[in-house]
Amino acid sequence: MEIVKEKMLPFQWDILNDKATVKIESERDDVNIPTEKSHVIANFLIAAGKKEGNHYGWLFQDSDLYKWIEAAANTYRVKPDEHLLTLMETCVELIEEAQDADGYLSTFYQIEKPQLKFRRLMESHELYCAGHLIEAAVAYAEATGDLRLIAVSDRFIACIKKAFGPNEGQINGADGHQEIELALVRLYEFTGNKNYLDLSYYFLNVRGQDPDFYHKQLLENEKNGIHEGHMPHIDLVYLQAHKPVIEQLEPRGHAVRMVYMAQAMAGTAYYLNDSALLNAAKKIWESIVSKRMYITGGIGSTVRGEAFTYDYDLPTDTMYCETCAAIGLLNFTSVLQKSDKNSAYADIMERVLYNSMISGMSLDGEHFFYVNPLEVDPEASLKNPDKSHVKATRPSWFGCACCPPNLARTIPAIQRYIYDESEDKKRIWINQWIDSTGAFENAILQQQHDFRNKKESTFTITNTNDLETEIFIR
Repeated sequence: MEIVKEKMLPFQWDILNDKATVKIESERDDVNIPTEKSHVIANFLIAAGKKEGNHYGWLFQDSDLYKWIEAAANTYRVKPDEHLLTLMETCVELIEEAQDADGYLSTFYQIEKPQLKFRRLMESHELYCAGHLIEAAVAYAEATGDLRLIAVSDRFIACIKKAFGPNEGQINGADGHQEIELALVRLYEFTGNKNYLDLSYYFLNVRGQDPDFYHKQLLENEKNGIHEGHMPHIDLVYLQAHKPVIEQLEPRGHAVRMVYMAQAMAGTAYYLNDSALLNAAKKIWESIVSKRMYITGGIGSTVRGEAFTYDYDLPTDTMYCETCAAIGLLNFTSVLQKSDKNSAYADIMERVLYNSMISGMSLDGEHFFYVNPLEVDPEASLKNPDKSHVKATRPSWFGCACCPPNLARTIPAIQRYIYDESEDKKRIWINQWIDSTGAFENAILQQQHDFRNKKESTFTITNTNDLETEIFIR
């Protein structure tokens, strides 16, 4: 957590502002990956009318800033810092200025292709970025009490609700990359507003109902004279849009998207008391951890589509094991644990935390793995195109930079994985054996561990009133 505060956040801030003199690498051999600069802050300045120029980077580049804000907020919540607060406030003001009057916010489409807003959902990542904006807004509000980013999110959500739905003239489909679904659950938890939960359920439920949805949208674009280039191949399994989510009982397609979707399924099901949706999420989890997960907790067996393949196909020299996928599995598992207090969930969370997630960063806080290799031959990584994604050393930054800020936002939020408390406040679960103090309604728990020398752990439990409390230790 100290490394995140002192090293990662300043380093990543310089990257987002194009001030860091580092080599930006592609995560694999692909000439289409942008590696000149980040340009994230510049994209927002252009969208806000404060700078002239073109958008640079991926369609989803905005999410790098949102994750940085969430990382900064989570860090500030643990240890307040005025400089960090000032930087976050600068970001919030810039995002407010970049947002369109109708609430829309996606710098690529605002700058380059306004006619295609919500019109290429198989690849646009507009709602993916909206999800990361929402998660950043919740973290920022929790840390500072400032609701401005929540207000930005609400305006964007209003824009989305107007555009999407089953009614005449609306878009009855979902983004190609899941994220807004789980973010809406977080927003519901923060506000108690069930409308957010209902919107999450809509995006989950509509997915895969019409497998031709994305193709039909492109045909409609062509009819309206706003088609872009050739008609692309749409891999529905990659997008988890080949059938309704409740029928997707095994992990297939892009690994990050899969666990993000499953996390949303578990969270929405928990709050709506939807047993069918929850059982589907559990089946996905059981299939992952028993048949499609590496010993490190890594997931994603192939570079082709950064995807799951089939049961027990776990090659150690060409695996993917993306850092974001590990974080996704961690959060999916954590949400499942809400509805089912089973130590098996905490076991997997521990495995991921100490292996496939933390391996994604170096101790200097300035070098990162996108892919977390189990076996590396440096010559093969350089000369075999099928192994170009398997890096022998951690690069400083990536053309697709989803993983570094994802790590930065997760590490200072580690407290959310340590304990659970029942709604009636009568039970507390200690899930992770991490030095910490947990203050609860009826008790204060402190745990201290000396695994290396004395090989012992001490749990100190202080009653804060005369009410009986059950303590569960994994």
